[in-house]
Amino acid sequence: MIFSPFLNKYLFSEKKSDYNLTVQDMRAKKIVLTPLISAGEIKKRVKSLAAEIDSFFEADDIIALGVLKGALFFMSDLLKQMRNDMIYDFIQAKSYEGTLSTKSVKILKEPNLNLHKKRVLLIEDILDTGFTLKGIINYLDGKKVKDIYICTLLDKKGRREVNIKADFIGFEIDNLFVVGYGLDYDEKFRNLKNISVLNIIS
Repeated sequence: MIFSPFLNKYLFSEKKSDYNLTVQDMRAKKIVLTPLISAGEIKKRVKSLAAEIDSFFEADDIIALGVLKGALFFMSDLLKQMRNDMIYDFIQAKSYEGTLSTKSVKILKEPNLNLHKKRVLLIEDILDTGFTLKGIINYLDGKKVKDIYICTLLDKKGRREVNIKADFIGFEIDNLFVVGYGLDYDEKFRNLKNISVLNIIS
């Protein structure tokens, strides 16, 4: 991937007029990023979402379980906005290769905390087909957790293939492949401050 000054401008800009970007990778594919959700919109929604979660759980003991790698930035910002004290840990699962979702889910990293009979808030970057989250829920069921709640930054309800619903949703989006704020394309673009639609032109 060749990163130009235009990409640096995109990383730090708050102006939507600066967001459109085309970069070239080493395989001669054009990757076009088009703005969807700005950093300011994300910050505002994360703050209100934290208030919703605080109100729902009040003083209950909850373990926040972030789904790596995508939910890292979202989880960090969300927990910093919450009044309730939360213990947190991470889990990592894989079901994506490039822009395609597979139905096979592999747990790459297990939580370190004992989750037996605990109430768990799963924090996810995006809820798409539901296969990844279903695989994680099956894993947690095997650990005999007490309750599982789902918080997702983005929800693609139109893509759902598994009967699963989030309890807390940041934004509902159409069937678009998005990157930024933790979301990636083959591990690239996670560090973008905004969320953008990615299109590949061969």
